[in-house]
Amino acid sequence: MKMRKNNSAYGFTLIEVIVTLVVIGIVAAMMAAYFGTSITQSSTPIHRLRAAENLNQIMEKITADYNNAPATWSPNMTYAVNSAILPTAGKKNWYQYICTVAGTSGSTEPTWPTTGTVSDGGITWTYSGTAPPLKSWAASTAYTLNAIVYSNNGYQYICTVAGISGSNEPTWPTTTDATVTETTGSTPKVRWKCRGLQPLPALQARIGNEGSEYSNKTFGGDTQVKYSVIYNRFITFVSNTERNTAVVAGEADYGKYLKVTIRLHSTASPRTDETLTTIFVRR
Repeated sequence: MKMRKNNSAYGFTLIEVIVTLVVIGIVAAMMAAYFGTSITQSSTPIHRLRAAENLNQIMEKITADYNNAPATWSPNMTYAVNSAILPTAGKKNWYQYICTVAGTSGSTEPTWPTTGTVSDGGITWTYSGTAPPLKSWAASTAYTLNAIVYSNNGYQYICTVAGISGSNEPTWPTTTDATVTETTGSTPKVRWKCRGLQPLPALQARIGNEGSEYSNKTFGGDTQVKYSVIYNRFITFVSNTERNTAVVAGEADYGKYLKVTIRLHSTASPRTDETLTTIFVRR
């Protein structure tokens, strides 16, 4: 019996291959049009979320700094010795006063002097200078009791032992009530006590200049805060309209509200051009 060999081959014809490729191309084009950039940029929302979180963390550090600054005088409030306060918003002379006799404040705010002391209920307040402009420590300077100086670390210090400062600035402590004594050789000079973070005008100075970027700011103990300052100025409101200059008598160059807008540093990763704004109110 003779076997017949079948040499027939099965496969796709050229026409079938071309048609298949055309169909695949049409389907791919339809999918691209339907999904748009949702696939190629699927990570963008995550980056934006991370950037927004980083921006919020920076503003939280600035806010924590603000929350720890001295508040304004309050009626019927118990104050301890060395408590630092500012007059209320209605008396914007920006002077600071130190409690030298502890007690409870009266129901009516006293008339604040620019020298000496004033009684307030059971409290004695002692004038300790103006808040702005910032009074930095100076070498070979006579400091009186209760004088206040500001350092570049964002804290303020009260003089507890009067005298003449040394030739070199001391290493400032950052723990409230911690002290440092200046010396020349073995001779003690001025003694300073840390009174916590500086008030609102000092916060403006620490945040930085509008249009500038900062890579190493100190807020909340973090010395690596990086951001760009978009807006940093005192504002007032007249007929519900924001104004950039003070309009209340006695406010000088300062208003009750400090408006701050920041953006992530240009080297931040991830980074967006989104900004974050907060208004700090003088308390």
